[in-house]
Amino acid sequence: MRVPLIFLLLISFTYSYKILVYNIRYSHSHSNFLGNVADILVEAGHDVTSFIPEVSATVADGTTKSKVVRIPPTPSVQAELKKMLPGAAFFELGDWVHVMMGTTLSVVFEAQCRETLKRMDVIEKLRDEKFDVYIVENADMCGMALTELIKPKSIIMTGTTALYGHQFDEVGAPQPLSVTPRTFLDSFSFWSRVHNLYAEVLTRYAYGKSRTKVLRLFRDKFGSDFPDFEQITSHIAYCFINTEPLLDVASPTISRVIPIGGLGAKQPKELDEYWQGILSLRPRAVLISFGSLIKSQALTIDVKRSFLMVARAFPDTTFIWKYEKTEDEFVRNEASKVTNVVLSKWMPQNDLLNHPNVSVFITHAGMGSVMETTRRGVPALLVPIFADQHRNARGLVHNGLGKVHSKFELTDHAQLISSLKELMESKKYRMNAKHIARMLAAKPFSSREQLIKYTEFAAEFGPSSALRPQSHDMTLIAYHNLDIITVALVVIILVMFVVFKVFCWFAGRCVGKVKSE
Repeated sequence: MRVPLIFLLLISFTYSYKILVYNIRYSHSHSNFLGNVADILVEAGHDVTSFIPEVSATVADGTTKSKVVRIPPTPSVQAELKKMLPGAAFFELGDWVHVMMGTTLSVVFEAQCRETLKRMDVIEKLRDEKFDVYIVENADMCGMALTELIKPKSIIMTGTTALYGHQFDEVGAPQPLSVTPRTFLDSFSFWSRVHNLYAEVLTRYAYGKSRTKVLRLFRDKFGSDFPDFEQITSHIAYCFINTEPLLDVASPTISRVIPIGGLGAKQPKELDEYWQGILSLRPRAVLISFGSLIKSQALTIDVKRSFLMVARAFPDTTFIWKYEKTEDEFVRNEASKVTNVVLSKWMPQNDLLNHPNVSVFITHAGMGSVMETTRRGVPALLVPIFADQHRNARGLVHNGLGKVHSKFELTDHAQLISSLKELMESKKYRMNAKHIARMLAAKPFSSREQLIKYTEFAAEFGPSSALRPQSHDMTLIAYHNLDIITVALVVIILVMFVVFKVFCWFAGRCVGKVKSE
């Protein structure tokens, strides 16, 4: 019995790869996503190190199983992060919220990158480790630029959302904006497509700033010939994105873009006695939560009152509302008087969604919440606030899994009531939600399996030239065939000119002949 055991141990050792995950700590959702990536690869038997430049003191590492190398926080970087918009402001701003966020993050990323580059001793130790795979998000470009210093065998880019802005160019993926939603592309009408183009321009402007600043840092330190980000990213092995094709809007892509949405989705647990009691109070329940960034307590008083009016319209339904300050004036004077509203600083969202009495989930359409509600087969009333939430909401509406309500119209309680009533009473939403839940459960390959297999493949074989789009080596003119189109137009114009001249010549001869006769 000893020989097979030793043999299995040798196999396990042989297929254990060294993996580095760059996980800058500035956002809960980003850290959780990359932390899940690291932990899953550890569970798969690999030697994983998380490289964590610490920006925020309140955001967790996201990983509990990988080794961690840190770049400690500095007061100047943390001060810049505090300038980020307060959560409630996201309800009041339109597409310009991306410009304001991008401006703040560009300063944060530049400041943190400067601190990271001061620790060349750490970077050199990481290079000496000779990692098989380096997994890095293409938001803070400092991590991508560090690939030139760390020199891993393979690079895997990740995105906590679908691809956006410059990322299409850097990965080499097509981006037909007529069908690829940047915001909520609710139709293919003229004005809907105009809005989509406008939002894309704003996105590239907002998030292009950090790319320019970080590239300048590296070129100042390592020389003007340091490659730009499109050059670096063009040589990645794969790109993991946090999307789920079954919940999205189909759009063109390339082979090395791998969707791994729902990576952190967990199996629901049995509810404790308290929550079982809450859900047994009435035959139906509605959950309300806007995620970790948007605090319900910071909503305007008119929006809060609107939700109370919605609750009063459904006396046979319990409304469970994630509300962070359950002792404030609004709660004492108003919310406490609505008997079918339950406020909670925290709720086991995934476990509650699994209860048969939960009829609808009112959510901001963050990817985590979207995956939880669809896996549990619960229709959603979607209130997208910013970033990828608009696209996530569009995907659910497109697949008949919910309805969208504008964040600017939350005081319109009549419209909220109408949408909620339709979601609860129309059987099609529940049927579609249950159907999608079964499809997600029966997928041929789970996101977890894809993460592990593609990472191991990249570790063993490195990047493949077959997967690198030739567009990276083409000019803008050649890529769009503008030279061919120009030549064709010139030829067409010349032909038309010759035809016109010949016609005039014949016409002139005919006219002259008639006159002579």
